Amino acid sequence: MTDILEIAIVGAGMAGITCARELQAAGYKDIAIFEKSRGVGGRLTTRRMFDTCVDRGTCYVSPKGEEFRALFDRLIADNIVETWTDTIHTFSANGEMLPEIDRYPRYVAPGGMNQIAKYLAADLDIRFNHRAIAIQPDGNLWRLTLAGTETTEILARKVVLAIPAPQAVDLLAPLADILPVEFLNDLKSVEFYPSIAVAAGYTPNRLAEWEATHPQVKSVTCIDDPILAWLGVDSSKRHQPAPPAFVLQSTANFAAEYPHPEDTSKASIAMLERASERFFPWFRECQWQSPHLWRYAFTKSPLSEAYLAIDLPAPLVCTGDWCGGRKVEDAFLAGLAVAPQLGASRA
Repeated sequence: MTDILEIAIVGAGMAGITCARELQAAGYKDIAIFEKSRGVGGRLTTRRMFDTCVDRGTCYVSPKGEEFRALFDRLIADNIVETWTDTIHTFSANGEMLPEIDRYPRYVAPGGMNQIAKYLAADLDIRFNHRAIAIQPDGNLWRLTLAGTETTEILARKVVLAIPAPQAVDLLAPLADILPVEFLNDLKSVEFYPSIAVAAGYTPNRLAEWEATHPQVKSVTCIDDPILAWLGVDSSKRHQPAPPAFVLQSTANFAAEYPHPEDTSKASIAMLERASERFFPWFRECQWQSPHLWRYAFTKSPLSEAYLAIDLPAPLVCTGDWCGGRKVEDAFLAGLAVAPQLGASRA
């Protein structure tokens, strides 16, 4: 017998799990999140390797608004996050390392940034390794087709697509004849910049040389570099002892030259070579490396609305950090906004 859910959410990133938490708190019982990967968080991802963990997605968070700050107050109280640094440095084209004037706390999770998502996802019904491959009307319901160890279908009275807009377009394109033109056009208008992240491990003496040359420098924005956009001392987030590790993030233009996951190894070599030229020769001599392609790293032009919604044949909402901004906080706020849209005031 096909399951019938009150609300089906596709995507267990910050927007999806925040929305589910709000709906659950409002009294909804039959809510399930379907996530294509093995864990929660989306870009709040952490990879465990070589006796440590590295953050290849969001590297730190700086809460701005009242609601997100309130969440971080709880995360701090529960020892999930702590201040990493209050200073981001810039590395100019002529080799100057300068601290930015604007100083404020940048928070990280010593256990990995995915701990933030895991904290929020506690007690939610999340079904991993379930990729949504089709959606279609079924009477006054939505029918979702999901690919996992086997293909399954579920029915839902309401659906939230908490995924990047291009992925939502791919899923909804077969329904172009029945969906509002403006709705699809708004989705299609959202474009993303790609990025490639490379985590790399080194010996303790390499880290010691970095710290001696660049004391207290943990996060570096590379100015006017064609390949490198950012470099961080990832192991400085961990409670000691932690094997030395750095994370490098590419520019969008460089990442666009390597559009397929199988290309990332070649991109990784070029990024480490560039770090060797700009910082220390030993960057190319890492003990291990782990690259990852983010096709949807940063929104080019975020929508002004917190979500896009239709009611045909039943409520369907699309949301994510691309609704209102580009950051984790924007995804959180989008999730908060969607819940009332779906009638979260129900007791």
